[in-house]
Amino acid sequence: MGITFSEGHLSKAVTIRVLPGSDVIEGIEEACQNLGIKSGAIISCIGSLQRASVLVAVPLNNKIGAGYSEPRKYEGPLELLSGQGTIGREEEGEIITVHIHGVVSDKEGHLHGGHLVRGENPVLITCEVMVAQLQGIKILRSHDPKTDYDIFFAKGEENA
Repeated sequence: MGITFSEGHLSKAVTIRVLPGSDVIEGIEEACQNLGIKSGAIISCIGSLQRASVLVAVPLNNKIGAGYSEPRKYEGPLELLSGQGTIGREEEGEIITVHIHGVVSDKEGHLHGGHLVRGENPVLITCEVMVAQLQGIKILRSHDPKTDYDIFFAKGEENA
């Protein structure tokens, strides 16, 4: 067992509106790229979706005994009730990447949730996102040999 952690501070808050037809993740990534946000937290994400595609945790015969399912797809209209996530970069390069989990409700009010799939969650009416930019913390996705997955690691930045 154990933990890892890094300490920094919030440098600014940003609101983003992802427009109808645009993918939630791609919209957040584009806004962060334009605003120079390299590390951050998605603290709120609500709206409506035309359809949703998510991955859920399932048992697998691998190093940790679990992994992600094939995408589960839900046809809309859907309410995006909640979404939170992490904004970081791939270990090699400056490409912004978003990891977000969300919960949607369908027309019967049934809830579905999981890891949103990039490019497969188009906005219906609007998607309102609140982002907190982190300073003094660099969030990079790299391979974790303990889990055998590529995950985000937070590292302190010098002179922050």
